[in-house]
Amino acid sequence: MRRLTRAFAAAYLPLIAGLAATLLLLIWVGPVLAADSVPSGAQKALAPVTKMIATLVAIAIGLGIAICGAVIVWGGIEKTLAGANQEAEHRAQKRITNGVMGLVWMVLAGVIVSTITAIAVAYGLIEKPF
Repeated sequence: MRRLTRAFAAAYLPLIAGLAATLLLLIWVGPVLAADSVPSGAQKALAPVTKMIATLVAIAIGLGIAICGAVIVWGGIEKTLAGANQEAEHRAQKRITNGVMGLVWMVLAGVIVSTITAIAVAYGLIEKPF
C-alpha cells in the first residue's frame, strides 16, 4: 500500500506544485493591478454570468460527490456479496478505492474553486456569486 501512495504522490507532485505556484502568484499580485483591469460597467454586466457559472460549478461538484458516494456504497455491497470469490472481492475493493479517490478530487476541486472565487472577490474582479 505504501508503494501506491508514493507512486501517487510522485505522479501528481508537478500538478500540486503548479497549483501552489499559481495561488501564490495570485496572492502576490497586488489588488490594484487586478482591479484596474476590469471596468465597473463590465463587472455589473457580467454579474449574472458569474452567478450562473458559480451555480453550474456548485451543481457539478455536488453531483460528483453524490456519484462518488454511490460508487463507494456500490463497491461495499459488491464486497459484501463477493463471499469467497477473490476476483469479485478485488474488483469491489478497487471500486471502493476509485470512489474514495473521486471523492477526494471532488472535495479538492471545491476547495480550489472556492479559493479562486474568494481571491477574485477580494481583488474586486467579480461580485460575490452567492
